[in-house]
Amino acid sequence: MSKRLLLNQAAEALGVTAHYLRMEVKAGRMPYLRVGNRYVIDVEQVEEFLKNKAMENMKPSSDVNIEYGVLRKCAG
Repeated sequence: MSKRLLLNQAAEALGVTAHYLRMEVKAGRMPYLRVGNRYVIDVEQVEEFLKNKAMENMKPSSDVNIEYGVLRKCAG
């Protein structure tokens, strides 16, 4: 069963600020449920969202082409 919390409690449980969570919710980038004037957050869904967002920032290791200890020719 999913754990649903109010916005401030969810922010604390997720380890993010309430301001960040509120801005993402209001922008429609994060799943939420509106109950009256309160935002109810499904913590498991938002954790999954944050994990996917973090994975988007990762670069595949094959793209990294760093050769340590190899001299390169400088034009000059």
